[in-house]
Amino acid sequence: MITTWYEAELIGSKEETKGTNRFWFRINSEQPVEYEAGQFFTFDLPIGEKRLDRWRSYSIANTFDKSNIIELCVSYKKNGLASEYFFNEINKGDLVKFKGPEGNFIIPKFEFANIVMLATGTGVVPFRAILQKIDQEKIKTNNLHLIFGTRKYKDILYLEELEDFAHFIDGLKIDICLSREKKLPKNLKNIHFHSGYIHQIYMNLDLKIIQNSLFMVCGWNNMLDESVANLLTKLKVDKKNIKLEMFG
Repeated sequence: MITTWYEAELIGSKEETKGTNRFWFRINSEQPVEYEAGQFFTFDLPIGEKRLDRWRSYSIANTFDKSNIIELCVSYKKNGLASEYFFNEINKGDLVKFKGPEGNFIIPKFEFANIVMLATGTGVVPFRAILQKIDQEKIKTNNLHLIFGTRKYKDILYLEELEDFAHFIDGLKIDICLSREKKLPKNLKNIHFHSGYIHQIYMNLDLKIIQNSLFMVCGWNNMLDESVANLLTKLKVDKKNIKLEMFG
């Protein structure tokens, strides 16, 4: 199978939170490059000689709209080759190569009574694209529950959009866990804030909800490992009812 590589031009960037930026690229293609909300592209960045150094995969932060404009959300990691490139080297108008889309971290075609989305950090990115698609296309879904963890209130990615999603998407509930916040903000419509970590939320879901849910998990490696262990061993969730994504 021949791999198709595309070029994309950086057309803008913006700080979303301290240490995390949004980047917009326009794909240089006469035809729209289609993808599903929740999928990722793999980029060949000019940051090394070996493929292992150059290739980085990022979830697409926006839903497909035929515009050929894609958004990435990237966190800075000191001395990380890719993040140093995105934060300190790339300029507006620069071209990058990428391939894809790949991944099956998408809205399921089959029926579940509930979809529980577990995210930390930039792991919320594919869920943002999924919720954007549901909102824009007015897709009818069953109950949706986003459980999102980050350190402080100021670190919450896409907060204004999450507020809109919680208001306009029927059946969506959002719990945001802040592990290092001393004073919690007031709860909003369908958004509740908590101290601590996401595990305390999904571990205390009603048994009937757990048994009739698809769990989608994306975020920091430690969270992924602990969540999967909890779901499989403590909550007895069937493995086929758990979807994982490493790329935020």
